[in-house]
Amino acid sequence: MKRRLAIFISILTLLCSCKEGFDDNTKKTIFVTITPLKMVAEELTCGDFPVEVLVPEGASPETYDPTARQLTDANRAQLLFSTGLIEFEQSLASRIAHKERVVDLSSGITLLAGCCSHKHSHDHAHHTHGIDPHIWTSPRALATMVRTIHKRIMLLYPDSVKYEAAADRLLERIANIDSRCRELIETSNTKAFMIYHPAYTYYANDYGLQQISIEQDGKEPSPRQLTTLIEEARQHGIRSILIQPQYSHDKVRSIAKECDMEIIDIDPLAKDILSEIERVTTIICRSDEQ
Repeated sequence: MKRRLAIFISILTLLCSCKEGFDDNTKKTIFVTITPLKMVAEELTCGDFPVEVLVPEGASPETYDPTARQLTDANRAQLLFSTGLIEFEQSLASRIAHKERVVDLSSGITLLAGCCSHKHSHDHAHHTHGIDPHIWTSPRALATMVRTIHKRIMLLYPDSVKYEAAADRLLERIANIDSRCRELIETSNTKAFMIYHPAYTYYANDYGLQQISIEQDGKEPSPRQLTTLIEEARQHGIRSILIQPQYSHDKVRSIAKECDMEIIDIDPLAKDILSEIERVTTIICRSDEQ
């Protein structure tokens, strides 16, 4: 009888320890809503914690709905970093029990009106078209987001010298890329670029560029709008159209053919968003020189 009791206690202890291990591991996890934030969180924490992305690769944040499992895991995580501007993020934040774990990265950023299909409201600003949520495509805004993430992490780990050093390194990289982008744009005399979905509003604002969007309020351009777009492309000497992987080239093929423009794939949801920002700058500056 004693032997059976000892075995029962051993099994019960093992089961409890496994459950506790799962919970502890989950609580150490950091969640981010979109892929570009994963790189930032990983670099700022030196890879010390698992970083999970809610929106899977290839999915659109604008139409995404987190699964029940993701909601459960996010509630257990130690931190959840969000732009705070995408509809699913706002819905998710309302379902997180510990509100203090949700960090809104739009704080401290001057928000801009958008001309796409997003339907947002935010305390910082209001507009009939809503707020453009793509703050992570701007080096300046990204630097602010890094500082916000770093500040929140340091509240949990105030004695971590290596996290301070990691933040300095990442901010230096952002500053260097910002300088290179500015120099490329100024020396090439680039004034505008054309894109299917307007994901680079904050980037354009950083460098005084005009973002010419083919998609208008989430809709295809009318014949009249199409004529205007063609005229603008010719006026600015634009030689390429940028398009995200979520959209078919068929949506821009007619304009490209009419203006003899190249269709180039870009990805504002790239994990290494800094390299992608620099690549986009190289593309639009090269385009302008052709």
